[in-house]
Amino acid sequence: MSTSLWHHLYLTIVDMLLLLLAFAAVQIYKYGNLFFRPREFFLLQILMAVWLVVSLFYKKFTMLLNMPLFAGVGLLIRANIAMIFFLTLAVVGLSLWQLSRLVVYGPCLVLLSMELAAFVLYRHFIPAPEYAVSSASKQQHSKISLVLLVIDGGLLALAFLTTTWLKRGGLILEYPYVDVIIVVFCLWLFTSIVSGKFYPHNFITFYDAFGTAIKSIVMTAVGLAVILYGFRLGAVSRLQVFGSLFLFLILESLIFILYLPWRSGGRQLKDIEDAEEVRAMTKGDPSRELPPKPCCQVNDAVREKLEHALEFFNPDIFTFIDQNVDLQSINRCECTLLSTDNLFNLQSLEIEESELIINLHKINDIRWFNRYFLLAHTRLKPSGCIMGKAHTAATHRAWFASRFPSPFGSLVYSASFLWHWICPKLPYAKNFYFAVTKGRNRLVSQAEILGRLYFCGFEIVAETELDKNYYFIAKKVKTPSEDLNPTYGPLVKLNRHGLAGRPLVVYKFRTMYPYSEYLQKYIYTHNSLDAGGKFKNDFRVTEWGRFMRKFWLDELPMLYNWLTGDMQLLGVRPLSTQYLSLYSIELQRLRSKVKPGLIPPFYADMPKTMEEIMASEERYIMAYLKKPFFTQFRYFWLCFWNIVIKQARSG
Repeated sequence: MSTSLWHHLYLTIVDMLLLLLAFAAVQIYKYGNLFFRPREFFLLQILMAVWLVVSLFYKKFTMLLNMPLFAGVGLLIRANIAMIFFLTLAVVGLSLWQLSRLVVYGPCLVLLSMELAAFVLYRHFIPAPEYAVSSASKQQHSKISLVLLVIDGGLLALAFLTTTWLKRGGLILEYPYVDVIIVVFCLWLFTSIVSGKFYPHNFITFYDAFGTAIKSIVMTAVGLAVILYGFRLGAVSRLQVFGSLFLFLILESLIFILYLPWRSGGRQLKDIEDAEEVRAMTKGDPSRELPPKPCCQVNDAVREKLEHALEFFNPDIFTFIDQNVDLQSINRCECTLLSTDNLFNLQSLEIEESELIINLHKINDIRWFNRYFLLAHTRLKPSGCIMGKAHTAATHRAWFASRFPSPFGSLVYSASFLWHWICPKLPYAKNFYFAVTKGRNRLVSQAEILGRLYFCGFEIVAETELDKNYYFIAKKVKTPSEDLNPTYGPLVKLNRHGLAGRPLVVYKFRTMYPYSEYLQKYIYTHNSLDAGGKFKNDFRVTEWGRFMRKFWLDELPMLYNWLTGDMQLLGVRPLSTQYLSLYSIELQRLRSKVKPGLIPPFYADMPKTMEEIMASEERYIMAYLKKPFFTQFRYFWLCFWNIVIKQARSG
């Protein structure tokens, strides 16, 4: 055991002996003997517990011997005043009204006198160690918010009246409760101002605001306990008085949850999701293809060193990287190995100096995904790669299934899914979630990760799953997207081609994970098309999205496009640029001559392949251009028969 630890232990034992001596001295003075009755012995136990808690809180045993004289005296006085307050709170809470005030307060005052005498004597023979005292800058307090003061006072009155009604069955305040409520309001106002509860700068986070409220409530409670015990107001109901303070704290916390998002709305740091912010960060033109990686001399390849480094984590990670990245063509100085959720570690890298960035910390703990990917984009050379790790919704479910037996695992997973998946996406719950978790451990889908990478100018090279974690490698192939509004909410706006090739914004309910719209080329390359023109095994579609698509619920918002005249009831499907590029040039021109529709015409003949779909649409358009009314009438009833009677679905 170190010397300083022995000193702290000696000081604790000496201080405890002084406390026992002080209690014994008061007992002899009051009763003339050291015979402890049960209530005095119970008081001694309470006194010892309060003394220990207060001493540890003020760090009396670790800081006192290193403090100068006046600072140490101040510490001892503050600690003993706190002892008196909390001891009184315990006495009132346990209804020990019959105890003499001399027996309760006397030991604290005698202990303080002996501690001060011992400390002055100690400091006389052993001077305080010299240390540099830095001048603390004065904190600039903003003005007290009168709105907060009025609302808080109203909540206190509401809490007191509520507990009165619960206890008395009415709202009539009898003696001495009129005096008590005046004392409570005076203490509340004093402690709130002292703790800074009404200063807006204390409302940065929920923890800041709630911590200040707790300080104020505790000071109010101990002050009220001292007054009640000092004036022998034992007839006052503890439930009515202290219960009102507890209810008041609950009401305050609810107000804080509502006030914080309102106050911080529009001023919190947000993720980067539009072209202007991308340009400001990357200092480049959006959506520009980058040149291929130039040939350069490799003096010290990173492969061998990286293999040794990743042995400590998981050798399979190196195998995954080695199979998909040419490590022999990358110098050691051009490879960065990290395990961090702090964006500063990426900011410290030189711009466009890295060929490979490996981060072994899961990106679920990174507050802003786009900022992280865009920072990596600016630090990588053209054709440079980033390897990342994540806990997706799928791996999250598998992790719970492997560690918890069913059905307990399903219950735990559901609670975790609600907290880490649903809450970060709800308006007010999102603010509370990020205030509590600081953005750590939130769930994200595989589709959203890949979509954000494509949005930020990357192309997926490889993916794998190791130890219930998802790993990906992405290559920097172009400058980030020029999209002004990536979709994230339940109602999505999709850019499509309308009549005469004009841009058309259609509205649908979300059936895919966020950022899925950037993965059409990736999905087509990896999944190809299924019967009916849909992508095979499209992991972008959520479970509830499949249900909505089955019953066409996702397309209900497109009725707005029909009402505005941008679409007709029956017509070719409005297509994205990526999907439209799969059509022949002749058919693209032919499609631009008609309005898109809510019900696609291929439900009339139910084609299976992409070629059959294009042929079906061409037949419809040619017939429509010749006989519009007759074609719409005939196709409508053919589609009605297949959809309603034969229960045909698009997928």
